[in-house]
Amino acid sequence: WCHGSPVHRYGLYALQWIVEINGKPTPDLDSFVNVTKELEHGEFVRVRTIHLNGKPRVLTLKQDLHYWPTWELRFNPDTAIWHRNVIKALNRSTV
Repeated sequence: WCHGSPVHRYGLYALQWIVEINGKPTPDLDSFVNVTKELEHGEFVRVRTIHLNGKPRVLTLKQDLHYWPTWELRFNPDTAIWHRNVIKALNRSTV
């Protein structure tokens, strides 16, 4: 969660589980990553969440790969270092 990010702008925050992206279920991280790889820069994305209290919510975000590429953080317990892996970013040649 970063100030100015699409998540911040559209009100997605901790205590909410993302259960669907554009109608496609995301029961685990791998399926979430696979669905988000299909999203294009500037595309509107429908996100269905379930709050910790069980209340469902649907919101629409606008994908911004220019300033906010899709990436994941992975912790390596052997080295105690976090690594950022880019999943999808804007192709710089088209900017």
